[in-house]
Amino acid sequence: MNVIVNATPETITGDYYFKPEIYDRELDKIFARSWQYVGHVSMLETSGRYLVREVAGESILILRASDDTLKAFYNVCQHRAHHLLEGEGKIGKLIRCPYHQWGYDEEGRLQVARGTEDIPDFDKTEICLKGVRLEILCGFLFVNLDEDARPLTELADGLEEEMRAFSPAPENLKVSNRYHIDMAANWKNSIENYCECYHCPNQHPTLSQNALDLNTYRIQCYDYYHVHRSQDKGADMGYTIDETAARPNEFRSFFLWPNTVFEVYPGGHLTVFHHVPTGPETTAQHYEWYFSSAEPTQEEQDIVAFTHDVRLEDIPICESVQKGLRSRGYHKGRLVVDAEHSFFSEHSVYDFQQKVLTALAT
Repeated sequence: MNVIVNATPETITGDYYFKPEIYDRELDKIFARSWQYVGHVSMLETSGRYLVREVAGESILILRASDDTLKAFYNVCQHRAHHLLEGEGKIGKLIRCPYHQWGYDEEGRLQVARGTEDIPDFDKTEICLKGVRLEILCGFLFVNLDEDARPLTELADGLEEEMRAFSPAPENLKVSNRYHIDMAANWKNSIENYCECYHCPNQHPTLSQNALDLNTYRIQCYDYYHVHRSQDKGADMGYTIDETAARPNEFRSFFLWPNTVFEVYPGGHLTVFHHVPTGPETTAQHYEWYFSSAEPTQEEQDIVAFTHDVRLEDIPICESVQKGLRSRGYHKGRLVVDAEHSFFSEHSVYDFQQKVLTALAT
């Protein structure tokens, strides 16, 4: 689908990137109503394994039950609202609240509440953790706090087929590297930097010279996601390519609204690049690399190092822009959009900003 751009495509105004009241609206209108990435099935391989993630200010518990199904709940005890679990790990026979030791089974039903045996009208069967919607896309786990939201597979129609063309069995991959960087910039600033490659030649020389052929770089926008496409640099590649990978000499990136990116670099490895808002002017960029084994080969470690260096080049850019967005000398800007949607075109930034405005208006 082609993006319909106004004759004079302008950015949204700078105050959208730092006003607390706008940030609070975004948590409610965007993050509490969209499909949010929380992990991969390999993180919950056996029954009892769990992970806790924060989504739109809510703590969410995801676990694998003994019948091999995956469950998601609000991570809050129904007694006095203490968080039940933290981080990642394995539950025992029950999900235990550390405050007063109330215990819930894997279906979220209250099983143990000390001292309530002789209390009149205390019916444990009436007390249960509140569930959260959970979906799986190519082995990746997403939750949505909106009970009425359309299914992810319906919203992102066509995305799974595109991803599997480059990574045929992503549900079988293992996470081998994980880290995050705290950035002093609004989450939209982080996403918009990703949404265009206009800055790549001068800000990412190694990417431009030793990975991607920018003359072939194109971005196509769909209703719920963007697809970045490019050929590689051939003999000039900055790392060794696995020629046995599916379509080894092509780059694909899939931006899934509003803040998750999947990448397949030349050679076949898959990464998750997750932009998590932590405040009006702060973002945590989470990175995960997926390979066939949790122990990467030397060649795969070289790929991780290569892409990590590229990521680090974006941090000072976004932080400088964040300062500029607050300046009295800036109100809003003019986007560069060409008819061919070439590598320097910012039509995808325009599309992203329109999605933001639409969501906030609902």
